[in-house]
Amino acid sequence: MRISWHVGLGRDLGLAFWAMTFFEATFGAFTSIWPLWIEDRGAPIAMVGIVLGSAGFVRPFVIGPSSWLTERFDRKWLLIVARSLGIAGLLVAAFAGSWPILFITVVLNGMGELVFPVLQTYIAERSTENRARAFSLIVNVGPSFALIVTPLISGLLIAQWGMQSAFFLASFTSLVSILFLSRMDFSTLPDDDDTDTTSARSYGAAFKHGEIRSLFVVHGLTILSLAIGVTLVPIFLNDVRGLPPGLISTLGAGAAVGTVLFGLWVARSSRLSANPLTAAAIACGAISVGLLIFAFGDSLGWIALAFFLRGGMFATWAMILARMGELAPAHLRSRAFAVVEILGGSAISFGPIIASVLYGIDPGIPIIVGAFLGGLMAIRLGWMQRHSPTTITSPASAD
Repeated sequence: MRISWHVGLGRDLGLAFWAMTFFEATFGAFTSIWPLWIEDRGAPIAMVGIVLGSAGFVRPFVIGPSSWLTERFDRKWLLIVARSLGIAGLLVAAFAGSWPILFITVVLNGMGELVFPVLQTYIAERSTENRARAFSLIVNVGPSFALIVTPLISGLLIAQWGMQSAFFLASFTSLVSILFLSRMDFSTLPDDDDTDTTSARSYGAAFKHGEIRSLFVVHGLTILSLAIGVTLVPIFLNDVRGLPPGLISTLGAGAAVGTVLFGLWVARSSRLSANPLTAAAIACGAISVGLLIFAFGDSLGWIALAFFLRGGMFATWAMILARMGELAPAHLRSRAFAVVEILGGSAISFGPIIASVLYGIDPGIPIIVGAFLGGLMAIRLGWMQRHSPTTITSPASAD
């Protein structure tokens, strides 16, 4: 079977595939040691949570205006500038001498995340036949292959030159993502199904749709629950289990393996593709099991398995995005994806604040709490799929 550069998605989605792949490669290069780097710069554990959580305050001010900005400025150059600011933030982190400087990194990285709601809208517009498959391949499979490779490379670099080298690797992969982004054509986006020119294009209109609003809520709560459990796992493994940072970064590749295999399963399963929230429930349940293993398993084999199951976090997010692509009408799609990004990203940011408080009580508590809440959200996601309509065409039908 012939394998093409666009992995069977066509040129437009193929470029999005590689852009997203290298965006996540950037994330994978430094995320496993990010809490450790903050701590290394002199921050106490409570301030580690504050620095991590501060991104949640920045995100709404960056992602919120994304629809307005992309309707008025050239999308390609807007996203190139945004990602360039993200690179600047990574370099600031690499040369930071103390932890307060890392707030600059948080702000600049937040600006770089403008790309995500725009590309999610791009994917939804160009994948009218099987959105779950497209989101699974572009948001799960491709990026997760990168997340397998970059933690391994990062781990080797860290072992040789220290944690600072992870940020240089992240800067390089982000630069490569900009190269793919520069080849994308945003000027001819199809808008065939956006025939309603009278409906309001606003965040308020998106929240008036009952099914969209429900998906906003469950997405935010699900990611918050999982973020409480996973964010301080690297510090837990370093402080309690005694694992070195380089090994933790390397084991982090297991999460990407889990995400890849789950994404391929969804892409090949017509049942899961047709029921993305069922797929999200399975992935959410898997990471909840993984969190329990982190909390109670002390052997390297069990910890590796837990990292594998941790891949369910990004798989859950991707399947919620796929469902949003099905539900949201075209005139609200960009704002719906922006809200999903704000809520999910803010949940990832605020989760560490809660986790750091719980960690101060006992290092294992935030992991156990995350596992329990994640299990509840998995049940809720499955219930929503069983009781949700196929599409939304108007505010009245949504309510």
